Amino acid sequence: MSTATRFPEIRDQLNINNGTFGTYLSLGAIGGVISFILVGHLVHSVGVKPIVFLAATGLFVSLGLVPHIQNPIIWLIVNILIAFFWVSFHIANNAQAIHRQEEVGELILPKLHGLWSLGALITSILAIVITPYVTLAWHIDVVVSIMWAFTMFGIIQSTPYFIKKNEEADAFPNLSPIGIARTFKFQPVIVIAMVLAMQTEFSTQDWSAIYVKDSLKMSASTSIWGYAVFISAMIILRFNAKRMAAKWSERELLTKLPILGGVGFAVCISLGTWLSGSNRILGFVVALVGFALAGFGSSILAPTIFAISFRKTLLPSSVVVAQLGLTQTIATFLAKVVISWVAQATSVTVALMIPALMLIATTKFANLGKESKE
Repeated sequence: MSTATRFPEIRDQLNINNGTFGTYLSLGAIGGVISFILVGHLVHSVGVKPIVFLAATGLFVSLGLVPHIQNPIIWLIVNILIAFFWVSFHIANNAQAIHRQEEVGELILPKLHGLWSLGALITSILAIVITPYVTLAWHIDVVVSIMWAFTMFGIIQSTPYFIKKNEEADAFPNLSPIGIARTFKFQPVIVIAMVLAMQTEFSTQDWSAIYVKDSLKMSASTSIWGYAVFISAMIILRFNAKRMAAKWSERELLTKLPILGGVGFAVCISLGTWLSGSNRILGFVVALVGFALAGFGSSILAPTIFAISFRKTLLPSSVVVAQLGLTQTIATFLAKVVISWVAQATSVTVALMIPALMLIATTKFANLGKESKE
């Protein structure tokens, strides 16, 4: 998240335009696809702990290289490595979370996603404070070093609770394309719903800082506020997911929240850009309202759809996360490339209308949710 908040600087350091930057960023999905194919089965075979340890270490080392790269091709290669390690970490952690939720019989997945969002918010606030005073290299290198140490401590403390390896599974399974294909359970409706629901989050992460800096003409440190507000809104609703589930059913939430987020985001981002021509501060404030509404609207959609997917299959949780993530990553890559080149051909404001419309379209899949309240 530290690198995401300083994307304008990374883009300028690489000396590439918005279209190329967004495309190379999206091509990191190659690493994610490889990880989704392999790691779900490895988690089932060797357990969560070794995957989390290796993925975290590889992720932090790769991220630490980013501020020192000036060649776009090398940056692309590092992006692929970052995606591979991040997705491996994601599969293992979400498999553990789904497993634990089933064990305790309580809705904990949205809260755990909320904790992730809280970490992202803290990182963004840190970036807001130190960006005017600290170089990109010092910022990223110090953060990844500290976070690696904390992550290792967390792994040690969590060891008794991790999913153990399946004793009946091969520790080094034959991960042939044919073998993987036989276990693959494609859930096209779930995948489409997930892609539509999450694109606003991905686009805000990728483009919010560039939007605030280029479209609203705000400073580099101020440009980080868009993502910080978005994440704050997500946290508020994710930590209140249990209370919301007692008041509304999954189906009702999948109907109401995307409309709130998608319409609010589209209107406020457009209005903010228009107002900034005569009053930058007013335009910035209106845009922040749009980011907040987008955060509210997309807050619990991903964990809710994850839970729905898990209910519809008998596969291990790690394999469910990996298979859903694989198809979602391919579809998301295509959406990101389109958004990148729309931003290059028109403006970031116009490009952000695409994820807003995708979020609104999520309501078409509300029937996937349970009608009963928790």
